Amino acid sequence: MRKLRRNGNQINIRWISTSEDNKLRGLAKEQARAATQEDALPQERVPRMKSTTLNIARSQAVPSNDLPVDIGRHAKRVDAALPGKHTRQLYDRLSWKEASVLAQLRTGMARLNGYLYRIKVADTDQCACGQARENVEHFLFRCQKWTAHRTELLQCTNTHRGNISFFLGGKSPSDDQKWTPNLEAVRASIRFAIATGRLEAT
Repeated sequence: MRKLRRNGNQINIRWISTSEDNKLRGLAKEQARAATQEDALPQERVPRMKSTTLNIARSQAVPSNDLPVDIGRHAKRVDAALPGKHTRQLYDRLSWKEASVLAQLRTGMARLNGYLYRIKVADTDQCACGQARENVEHFLFRCQKWTAHRTELLQCTNTHRGNISFFLGGKSPSDDQKWTPNLEAVRASIRFAIATGRLEAT
């Protein structure tokens, strides 16, 4: 005890009566008897703090840089490097309107009939040109309705025409490790989309 006191510990000794009128002792005995009965149920566990539960869940979670398998199929096709630091490079210098247009094109969640029909907002997924389903590729590269607007887009490259990854700042599977997004092609795609007015809310 002296050693404990020397180390700064405080010791209090209390004598507890063994008489029958000690309520605490009686309660303890009663609980002990109940717990040892043959059909006794275990006591309920004290609920854990929410923060403790969250911390345990976080420690058990395995960090992953991959997008979930069941979402973002279009985005994964556009950009094999997702998620990546290059996305900030794509969006950082854009205005809100430009960023909104690029996000629509990269995710496929655009104001085009292919997507609008899927979410039950349009009556058909067909393009107004009547040639095909109106998706991002059709809108950017094939729809004859926008041929006049496509001039700048086509001037960006001779080798990557029709390559959705190239024009939307994504990495295609054939790109090597030194790949970086072609920002001029991305800006040309954004200007094209804005010029058509097709992605604006009506």
